[in-house]
Amino acid sequence: MKKYMGWMATALAVVLMAGCGEELKITATPIKNVDNIQYNEAQLDVYCPTGICQFDLAVNKDTALTVNMHYDSTRSFEKIEGVSVTGKAGSSAKMLDGNSFELGLEANDKPITVQVVDYYRN
Repeated sequence: MKKYMGWMATALAVVLMAGCGEELKITATPIKNVDNIQYNEAQLDVYCPTGICQFDLAVNKDTALTVNMHYDSTRSFEKIEGVSVTGKAGSSAKMLDGNSFELGLEANDKPITVQVVDYYRN
């Protein structure tokens, strides 16, 4: 049942107050091997029990987003081997430490696909 929790929650829409103007909206959709995606103060926490996963991201405004990768609630990724970003709205991923990276996202109707691989994957 836990394996399919990410599939049941097909999309997570997050709204932030972005000062003047339009609110920032982030949509994160699990694609492969993602149990859960949580949003907390300009950061996404992605839970990937296998150490290799894919998810889609879309935003309505250009933004930088920090993504923290976890196996589960007690264990984070130790050393991200690679982050692949594909899609029209994606720009680049900047590694921050062993389990997190920053994505520069451009506003677009079509989501980007992010694939993350942990060096010490299960």
